[in-house]
Amino acid sequence: MKAPAKKAAPAKAVKAPAKKAAPAKAVKAPAKKVAPAKAVKAPAKKVAPAKAVKAPVKVEKTFSEAVSIAATSLFELRAEKVQLIDLRGVNNVADYYIVATCTSEAQMQAILNELTKEFKAKNIQTKGIEYKSGVQWAVFDAGFELMVHLFEETKREEIQMDRLYSDAAIETLEEKDFIKETTKKKAITEDDLI
Repeated sequence: MKAPAKKAAPAKAVKAPAKKAAPAKAVKAPAKKVAPAKAVKAPAKKVAPAKAVKAPVKVEKTFSEAVSIAATSLFELRAEKVQLIDLRGVNNVADYYIVATCTSEAQMQAILNELTKEFKAKNIQTKGIEYKSGVQWAVFDAGFELMVHLFEETKREEIQMDRLYSDAAIETLEEKDFIKETTKKKAITEDDLI
C-alpha cells in the first residue's frame, strides 16, 4: 500500500514585493523671469470735496470816485430809479451817465446843489449845470467821466435814455451800495435853491 499522499500545504499567496511609489513631486512650471517689482503710482483719484453749504459771497462793486459821489448824493436826497449807463466805447461825450428821477423841481434843485458842493469838496472839477425851471430835466456835467441827468417822471418817460443807449451796459444802482448809514439828508428849503 501506498502511503497516503501528503497533503500539500495550502499555497501561500506570495506577494510580490510591493513597489514603493515614488513620493509625489510637485510639478512646477518652468520659472518665468519677472522684472523686479517697481513702485507704480496709481493715478491720483480726484476726490470730490465734502459738500459744504457755502455762504453767499458778496461781491463788492467798485465805482469811480465821481460815480460814487454822485450816486451817494442822489440816494441821500431820495432820488428814485437811479441807473448807471456805461458809455465807454459807445459814446465819447462821457464815460458814464447817471440817470435819476426826481419827484419835484425842488428836489432836483437840491440834488444839483448837493452835487456841486460834494464835487467841490473833493476838488473834482466840473463843467457846469444845465437847468431851467419848468423843463423837468437837468444835467450836472462832471466832465468826460460823468454826466448826471435828473428828470421828473413824465419827462423821463418821454426821453427814455435807457432805450436811447440800449447798446450800452445799463445797471440799476442800489442805495445799499452807497449809503451805509440809515440817515438821509433832507432836501433843503427853497431859499437855498439855485
